[in-house]
Amino acid sequence: MDYTGKYSGLAIADYLIEKAQQENKKITNLGVLKMIFFAQGFGFPELQMALIRDDFYAWALGPVEPKTYEVFKQYGSSNILAPSGKTISELEDIKSRPERVQFLDKISELTDVNPFVLMAKTHEAGSPWEITGLYNKINPELICQYYTYNYGHYKRS
Repeated sequence: MDYTGKYSGLAIADYLIEKAQQENKKITNLGVLKMIFFAQGFGFPELQMALIRDDFYAWALGPVEPKTYEVFKQYGSSNILAPSGKTISELEDIKSRPERVQFLDKISELTDVNPFVLMAKTHEAGSPWEITGLYNKINPELICQYYTYNYGHYKRS
């Protein structure tokens, strides 16, 4: 299957979980949920695309992609022990695209940041989470506009 456009949030989470395991880093459900949201947001200015096809919702602890949450909620606040195993073809596609690997490897550096710090970043004034009503779907255009406007001039290297 060709994933030229978008991946599931779960595939991006699985990539980040695999990367964390390779580097002997811990990653929690809260952390990976924030990281996939940042992958979606920063994907607009850096990759000029929506990386994730699934919707995000404004939950109390920040933006959440519910399908990914459901898969990893069993871990609670503990370290996720393994990727889902449900996204093998998507992971192969991601790994075959050097620009996506490079981008996601930068996002994976967020495993070094406390998930509650990441959560606070998603709650900033004017953020897509902040202007969306609690438990409502976050309009993908809001994510695109916010990250393109606030970070479009800044290319992380």
